Amino acid sequence: MNRRELLKLAACSALMSAVPLQRAFAAKPGKLIAATPLGLPQVILARALEDPELKNLIPERELRDWKDPDQLRAWLARAEVMMTATPTNVAANLYNRGVPVVLMNVNVWGTLGMLGLEQKGSLAMMEDLAGRHVGVPWRGDMPDLVFRYLLGKAGLEVGRDVKVSYQSSPFETVQMYVAQRLDAAVLPEPMRTATRLQSVQFGQSPNELDLQQEWARLAGGEPLLPQAGVLCRRELLEQAPEQVAALQAAIGRAVDWVVRQPEDAARLGADRSPLSRQVYEGAIARTVLKMVNAQEARPALEDFFSALSELSSGFIGGKLPDADFYHV
Repeated sequence: MNRRELLKLAACSALMSAVPLQRAFAAKPGKLIAATPLGLPQVILARALEDPELKNLIPERELRDWKDPDQLRAWLARAEVMMTATPTNVAANLYNRGVPVVLMNVNVWGTLGMLGLEQKGSLAMMEDLAGRHVGVPWRGDMPDLVFRYLLGKAGLEVGRDVKVSYQSSPFETVQMYVAQRLDAAVLPEPMRTATRLQSVQFGQSPNELDLQQEWARLAGGEPLLPQAGVLCRRELLEQAPEQVAALQAAIGRAVDWVVRQPEDAARLGADRSPLSRQVYEGAIARTVLKMVNAQEARPALEDFFSALSELSSGFIGGKLPDADFYHV
């Protein structure tokens, strides 16, 4: 993976912030415009929008890729985009700030992990990070909060037991890690796989730690974190409920397809992005994918939001979303 590819991935992976919408439903009748960041959400939505049953119901469909978060915010402000893949905390933040959105589903349940330099020793659990220097992109966002929550559960304190430095983008984190200026790095997929492959090219054999497994060990429960899903504008749900139902079903079939046919899914991802098929194959293998409708996912979401809100209540806009946030 070259510098240009990593820059694109870092830009497309940045989380958007909530903004007020300026006008109501502006989509052309019979046409759906959706948006997605680069990575597995893009593969899922691209596959879903080509679903034969959906195509019969919605003849015109367009999937836009985020070039940068400002572009996506503008699309939402002008109501150009009626559906988007998004981190779940961003969806909650938008809702709590008065944006008329509804969470349709959660389909990404595990994408966070760590890479550690082999010469620094084993990285089998969070406790192994004692005395090490860890790089984390996007201070205050989901990767950072999950990491710090788990550090606390492991009895480690930033500054006392672990040195943590923050970078403004995953690309900067990757640069520092590959240059061995960090002992370990917290990264989401597909950046983690891309970095692992790049490290191997430089003769390194990084250790890996799955943060979902660590969450289960340290906080209890299953190794599943409701990290990302799909939301729609409430106008779409109210004015075209049959479209939302068809989209929900198509997304479910798309997720199943990615899990069952990872090679074909990786090929689709590579065709639509600068990332290689090998990167997508590794990302699929390291990500827990399953489609759960929002109402069924609500208990897991509330547990997840409540835990991370201990570190930052602004993470979800200051409070748990109420029942209207969750599509049944």
